[in-house]
Amino acid sequence: MKQPKELVVKANELIEMPVDFNLMQLKLFAKIVVSIRDNPTEEYYSFSVKKLLEDFDLADTNYTHLKNATKGLIRPVVIKGEGVAEQQKAFFTDVDYDSKGTVQFKIHKDLKPLILNLERNYTQYYFSNIARLKSAYAIRIYELLKQFQFRGERVLGLEELRKILKIDEKKYSKINDFKRFVIFVAQKELQEKTDIFFEVEEIKEGKKIVKLRFIIYRNSRSPGDIEDGNLIDSPGQDDIQEVEKPSLLEELDIFKVLFGEYKVSKKIALKIVKDFSEDRIKRNIEYTKKEHKSGNVNKNFTGYLVDAINKDYASTTSLFELDSKKKEEQTRREKQLEAKREYLRSKLSLEFSRTEKEKFLNSLSESEQEALKKQILDEIKLDSYSVNLLKKRGLSSPVAGMWVIKQIEGFEQRRDAYIGEKMKEAGL
Repeated sequence: MKQPKELVVKANELIEMPVDFNLMQLKLFAKIVVSIRDNPTEEYYSFSVKKLLEDFDLADTNYTHLKNATKGLIRPVVIKGEGVAEQQKAFFTDVDYDSKGTVQFKIHKDLKPLILNLERNYTQYYFSNIARLKSAYAIRIYELLKQFQFRGERVLGLEELRKILKIDEKKYSKINDFKRFVIFVAQKELQEKTDIFFEVEEIKEGKKIVKLRFIIYRNSRSPGDIEDGNLIDSPGQDDIQEVEKPSLLEELDIFKVLFGEYKVSKKIALKIVKDFSEDRIKRNIEYTKKEHKSGNVNKNFTGYLVDAINKDYASTTSLFELDSKKKEEQTRREKQLEAKREYLRSKLSLEFSRTEKEKFLNSLSESEQEALKKQILDEIKLDSYSVNLLKKRGLSSPVAGMWVIKQIEGFEQRRDAYIGEKMKEAGL
C-alpha cells in the first residue's frame, strides 16, 4: 500500500541554521516537523520506535542507535533573538520512551513559529526525498538547494557552507577532500534518490576557490516514488531535465498568497501582482478580511478581494499616501528588474558553459579525449559512483563539467564578456 505523503515545511531560517545533527537526527527532526504541522496544538509528539526504524530503512537492531540519536536532540542551538545578538535554546526539552515501544518529543515553544503558520520565506519537500539518504551532508545540501530550486542555481561561499554544515576548518581542509567527501557524496545521493540533482562550478578570487555555484536540475528519472507536485515524467529520455523556472512574478511571495491561500486564479493573480504594489494588495486583503468578519461581504470572499484590490477599497486619498504609493511602486519595479537581471545572468552563464564545453570537446582528438578522461579518473578514483558515471557517459557527464572548464583557455573572462554583451543587448 502506498505510504501517505508527508510534507516537510521549514522556515528558511531553520534550513540555514548551523546544526550539528547526524543522519538519524536530521530524519527524526523532519518526521517531527511533519507531525507538528499535522497537529499544531499538541504538546508532545509520539512515534512508534518500530515504525521510525522502518521509515529510516533500518533494522530493529538499530534501536540503541535511535536512543543515542534522540539524546543528541536535547542540546542548545543558536537562533536569532529580539534585542540580543543570539539566543541558545534546545530544540527539544523532553524526549521520553515508554515500555510499549513509543517515543515522545516535546519541542521548545519558541521554535514552533519556524514550522507553523509560515506565509513566506519557507521551503517544503516530501519526506520520501530524504528517507533513503545515507549522508547527513546530503540532507542539508538537499534542503539548501531545494530552497533555491525555483531559481535554477545557488551560489554558496565555502566558509558559509562549512558553517551551515558545521564542518570544522581542520576537517576536509583541502578543497579536493571537501568536494570528495561532502559535495560529490551529496551529488551522487541526490541523483539516485531525490527529485533534484545538481552540477557544481568553482568560483575563484585569483587562484583561490572561494565559492561554489550549484546548478539545480529536476531529476526526472530518479528511482522510487518521489512525491513532488512539480515533478513530471519525461518518457523516452534517459537524462536529467533542467528545472522549469516559473515566471518572475510567480516567484514573489505575494503571488503565492493570492494564488495559494486565497484561491485567486493564476491569470488574475499574476495581473494583480504585475499592476499593483505589495502594500496595496496586503492592505486590501486585511480590509476584505475585516469586512467578511463583520458580515458586509455579500458575495464570495475571493471575488470581493479581487474587486477590493482593483478598486483599492482600503485606500485613503491623502497626499502623503499617494506619494508613498508612488515610492512603493518604484521600489517594487526596481526589485522586479533586479530579479530579471539575476535570472538572465544565471541563464546566460549556463548557456555559455554548455556551448563552450561542447565546442572544446569537439576540438579534441580521440586520444586527447582519452587522456583528459584518464586525468579526471585519477582525480576522482576514490569516488566509485563518479568513476562509473564518467565511464558510462564520458566527458559529457555532469561530473566531468568542472574539469573540462578548467581546460578551456580564458573561460571565465570570455563568459563574463558574453554575459555583459547579452545583458546590454537586452537593455539590462
